[in-house]
Amino acid sequence: MSVNDKVNTPDLRLSELLILAFLWMIFGFMLWYYLSAFHGAPVRMLASELLSRVLGDEFLNIIPNPDRHYLFQAQTRIPFQFPDGSREALGFIVNPLIYGYGLPLLFGLVMASGVSLLRKMAILLTGYVCVMLIQVWGVFWQTLKMLAFNFGPDAHQVVIDAGVSDELIALCYQLGVLIFPPLAPVIIWVLANWELIEHFTGWQGKPGK
Repeated sequence: MSVNDKVNTPDLRLSELLILAFLWMIFGFMLWYYLSAFHGAPVRMLASELLSRVLGDEFLNIIPNPDRHYLFQAQTRIPFQFPDGSREALGFIVNPLIYGYGLPLLFGLVMASGVSLLRKMAILLTGYVCVMLIQVWGVFWQTLKMLAFNFGPDAHQVVIDAGVSDELIALCYQLGVLIFPPLAPVIIWVLANWELIEHFTGWQGKPGK
């Protein structure tokens, strides 16, 4: 093997890994979307419980949207004046999938890596729990954000009375939308495949190697 072949071999292998990860990720997105009503159920129940504890009696629950079951419908007891003139309890839609796309991303990376099936399942289980918690975070803070900023002074007052500041809502909502979903699966995969990362980068993180 020539010197150039030795230099280019890791690049070719990395390219193959990225192509396989992309193909597996497409399949993972299909599974993730079509099974969203099932893997979203724990998210819905946990977020509903947390919001009930924070907002008290003003918050009712979170239920699956009747038309699209992958969406959540947050229901409250807050009176709201709708554009048609009717006044009913406020309810609105929250999309949990915008916080959970890291799961098919992790699925693609894990399935493309050359580790045992048992280890792949362990990484995916860890990733599922992590992404589920990120979704709970996102649904929780998006609900508070919409109550505070989207539905007028009465809904905003409920959030203020709960002791949650606008600044905290803005910070936590941005973390849930922009930071946690894309970073978490990559961090999980890197930590679970550290030897592979060392192979591609040529950096050895453990002393004595």
